[in-house]
Amino acid sequence: MKKSVFVFTFVLILFITSISSGEKNKPYGYTGSSICAACHTDEYNTWKTSKHALEFKPGTQDSQNCLICHSTGLNLTSKEPVEKNIGCEACHGPGEYHVKSGGEAGSIISDNSADICGRCHNGNSSEDLTALLSFKPGMKLSEIINLNLIDVSPDKTVPFYKDIHPSLTYNMWRSSGHSKAPGRNTEINNKNHEGPVTCSVCHNPHNSSNPSQLVMDSEKLCRECHFQGSVLKGYGAKGIEETRSLHTAMPCTACHMTEKNHLMKMIRPDDPDLSEDRLDSCCDCHEVKDRKMRAKQLLDMEAWYNESFEPLIQSLKSLKKKLDTDPELVTPEFKNILHEIDSNLAIIIKDGSNGVHNLDYALEIMYRAKRQLKKIKKGLK
Repeated sequence: MKKSVFVFTFVLILFITSISSGEKNKPYGYTGSSICAACHTDEYNTWKTSKHALEFKPGTQDSQNCLICHSTGLNLTSKEPVEKNIGCEACHGPGEYHVKSGGEAGSIISDNSADICGRCHNGNSSEDLTALLSFKPGMKLSEIINLNLIDVSPDKTVPFYKDIHPSLTYNMWRSSGHSKAPGRNTEINNKNHEGPVTCSVCHNPHNSSNPSQLVMDSEKLCRECHFQGSVLKGYGAKGIEETRSLHTAMPCTACHMTEKNHLMKMIRPDDPDLSEDRLDSCCDCHEVKDRKMRAKQLLDMEAWYNESFEPLIQSLKSLKKKLDTDPELVTPEFKNILHEIDSNLAIIIKDGSNGVHNLDYALEIMYRAKRQLKKIKKGLK
């Protein structure tokens, strides 16, 4: 007998045994994670080491509402779940048909949809949490009637709700740049991903040895897609030596994930909507928690950057306009200098931090560009 046939026969026997053993409270189509283990041994063993696999033990809270997320296959009649943890079928859907079909790929849900995670990792204002029970993997959260997700604006600081559970993780992601660009193609940790950067792109849903079940070290993970790491380190610009700054040693998450912020935008100390009991991204890191002082430092950095950048850009445009009117003035040397200026300035423009990531590096780039422009203008006289 072939191994695949043997395994399938074994799984089917387990499944039939589980049904005949008196498990009458199982909702239609659920088998339990132990059935999955026979074929998906590695995934099952990895999942068993995760927090998802831990048995939920309610305290004094309303345990029935808790079980909506902290269990798998909750039976509304008996109030008993198939599993008192987040089992395989919580994310992949009921597995009975998958077992009976011999493991056909199309008979089970297996995708990277953020809605699967968002079913539980969301903040909602619905008084009827049982609305979440209508969700099955493969659906969109927007299809759930009476589920009112707390709105997160991409242009404002993430709202704060004291003791909210679950958190606003999905709500923040939905408003972030990670949820956009459906045609995006990225490669992270040697694995190709198409479309939005969903939860499972960064987090291993089964488990991993990294904090927060990340697929790799958080700093390396950010830099798989974002080039700003080179700006923080101060390298990459032509003619500029490596230039470090006070933020060079800071990890991306320190500023962009304050309060586990999945909107990925720093919380500014000068935000007028920020309540006094919250820490902005600057004060969260610096020992002196003086919001006014930190706001002034931030504004000073941005002002210093803009005071150098804006006149430089105008001067560059003016020079290019002059050269366009008389192409014969553009010598090979001038062409190479202009190419270097454009290439270097593109680094700090695409960086988008207005110098906050590495002000010294940005100023070095601009000072060099300024000197180069003077050289071209002098040569035109």
